[in-house]
Amino acid sequence: MRPRWSLLALPPLALGACGPVDAPDPPNFLVVSIDTMRADRLGRLGRDGRSLTPNLDALAREGRNYVRAYTQANETLFAHAALFTGRYASELGPLSYETFRLPPGTPTLAGALSFRGYRTEAYVAGGHLDPRFGVGEGFDHYQTAQPFSTFHQTMPEALGALERLTASEEPFLLFVHGYDVHTPYVKPGLFFRAETPGYDGRLLSEAWQPLTYERILDGVYYPHYRPPQLTASDGLTFLDVSTFRSLEQYADLEGVVRWPLDPQDVAFLHGAYDVAVRQADFFVGVLLEALDETGRGDDTIVVVLSDHGEDLGDHGHYNHRLALYDESTQVVLVTRVPGQSPAVVGAPVALIDVYATLRDLAGLEPVGRGRPLAGADPDRVVTSESMLGQVSARSRAGRLVVDAASLTSSLPAQQPPGALLLDDHGVQRPWRDPMVAGLWRHLQQEYPR
Repeated sequence: MRPRWSLLALPPLALGACGPVDAPDPPNFLVVSIDTMRADRLGRLGRDGRSLTPNLDALAREGRNYVRAYTQANETLFAHAALFTGRYASELGPLSYETFRLPPGTPTLAGALSFRGYRTEAYVAGGHLDPRFGVGEGFDHYQTAQPFSTFHQTMPEALGALERLTASEEPFLLFVHGYDVHTPYVKPGLFFRAETPGYDGRLLSEAWQPLTYERILDGVYYPHYRPPQLTASDGLTFLDVSTFRSLEQYADLEGVVRWPLDPQDVAFLHGAYDVAVRQADFFVGVLLEALDETGRGDDTIVVVLSDHGEDLGDHGHYNHRLALYDESTQVVLVTRVPGQSPAVVGAPVALIDVYATLRDLAGLEPVGRGRPLAGADPDRVVTSESMLGQVSARSRAGRLVVDAASLTSSLPAQQPPGALLLDDHGVQRPWRDPMVAGLWRHLQQEYPR
């Protein structure tokens, strides 16, 4: 096998001066999606004073850490639909779990790479990435585990696939996904109660149930609240996005049972989340070690990302669907490209840029709404959307969140209902702030309606 990557490090003029040469082999791609991991958990210190993410930290030191990366949707299905297609999910269909299905034949990254001669395989943890949503379009093999499972289930299959793929001469795309950090945060496993060993409060038994987290509002747990759910025509059942407003209405009722959370309860919930981060990082480390053992780390591009974050009560709820705050939209994005110098990149980038980047590195023309990460622009404005009809524009200076329907008109003199203007620290700013007009124009030009 001829050496890989050495030619890619040379500028075009140098290649021309050397006379005719063989083109380098296309690189392999290993992409890992840690569902629901907040960006602020990368490198965060745990109870023992050590980082929650030692393996991701090491990867970030070897590669590039994009510390201002933002997802295009605060929901698993729609964020991955954008990641796989280079388009906003709303361009592919209404943002509804009842009806959204990736249309057959939709151009995807996996499909383009397959046409290029890649072997493309995915090992996902079901749930919102169930094949029935069509997100397996273009993959040669798309395997799902039990709904909302973790790397405990997907990683063994992925490790077997990695061993097989690296032994082949064909270039490959391997995509691995797990809900390790998704609710319920409490997970049995290697770390279990590492962050909250002494807690024995009333949430200890409740925290195993996914809907427990949908019963918390403004520091109060409502044990008898029943979050509304919906069932799609194909039998899949999902939490209805109306649950947030429904819980707020329920909390206003007289006589409902309320459990105010004390600091120990909150610390337990956050600690359980942090342990889930530790677990996800452990499995990422196992996968990266396996890659190195194959001897193919020098011709494989590694991308580790999260699809969205989690609110963790910062804005009243424990979820990620309520609004397009940074807590839900800022994501982990770490890459390792052989021959590329390590760096911490502070320019805003979009999760959708991964699509453009991998196409570019595979020798394919970058298409879609993303941009190759190598050209990260400090003046970039990143767009995100939600199932609740909101759309946001995020720059280095701050974020504008509005109802998408309001973008049909010019910038209103008064702040529209539901609109938010937040500075880079998440602090509410006045509507007539100078940056509003620029972010509004960006949304009018960029966001499809």
